[in-house]
Amino acid sequence: MLGKLFAQEMRALWKPAAIMLAVMVVAGVVGIGCIEATDAVSRAAGFASRYVNEASAASNLTVVFVMAALFCGFLVWASLVAVYVFIAMRFYRTMFTDEGYLTLTLPVRAGTLVAAKFWAAFLLAAAFTLMACALASLAMLAITDGDGGMVSVVLSLLGGWSALTGNGGVVSSIMGVANALVSAAYTVGLAFLSLTLGAWWARRHKVAAAVALYMGIGWVISLLFSIVGVLAMVGDTGTASFMLSVVSIMQTVVNLAVAGGGVALSAYLVRAKVELQTADTYDYFVINDTVENAVREINAIMLAEHCRPSERMEILQ
Repeated sequence: MLGKLFAQEMRALWKPAAIMLAVMVVAGVVGIGCIEATDAVSRAAGFASRYVNEASAASNLTVVFVMAALFCGFLVWASLVAVYVFIAMRFYRTMFTDEGYLTLTLPVRAGTLVAAKFWAAFLLAAAFTLMACALASLAMLAITDGDGGMVSVVLSLLGGWSALTGNGGVVSSIMGVANALVSAAYTVGLAFLSLTLGAWWARRHKVAAAVALYMGIGWVISLLFSIVGVLAMVGDTGTASFMLSVVSIMQTVVNLAVAGGGVALSAYLVRAKVELQTADTYDYFVINDTVENAVREINAIMLAEHCRPSERMEILQ
């Protein structure tokens, strides 16, 4: 069932995601072309420096290409943000609006439903993250005239605190990309959790409450690790390097815990929501406030069932 739900979710996501990915790729390629054009114009301006008009025109053209490259970079970033917003909007719409009532009537466990949505969302987020890393690497190669070392440095910066202890080599680059994928899972899991909590707790403005929860939880986690990371740098170089590596591992573990815990808690709350929505179809309720009260209520239900007219009539006959 998980595979079927995952496939259904991907069918609903892939078309809008493909459009956003196409925008990202086109913007990235055009931006890289602008960077190359800027370099070519700069070299041409050097040859034309004896001629004022040509040099001025080359300078103006350089500014145009630089601004175009920056705008393309913004479009790449915006495409990455847009896919997360789209994922969050679909999760909220299919779980907590009128469409959600239909979704929750499916004969599927809430955990399976939320897990399918998470894995589909993470797959898209991972694809966009990897594409953004690839475009950033190509842009850096264009800026540095093919210096692969600078690409490794840029990718290693994605590793968080571990970037301060790495040497910018292949291992650091791989760790940086892996940390970016973990961050993608963290973002999706925290978004699901925030939307679920917002739908549960807020009577009005549920989306605004979810945004506030997301920003608040994310800010607290970032602040804690920022403080711990700064404290870890106190001491000699060897000790600081070791402590920063420990902090980086701790942050990765926490991000994975937030992703997994967010999905698990969302599934639990969604299941509770389903039970509340179908509560009017039950004949009896037992509220487990204390063991004694629960036992007393169960005994009362058993007595009531035993005293149904159908049961009594069989005895009388």
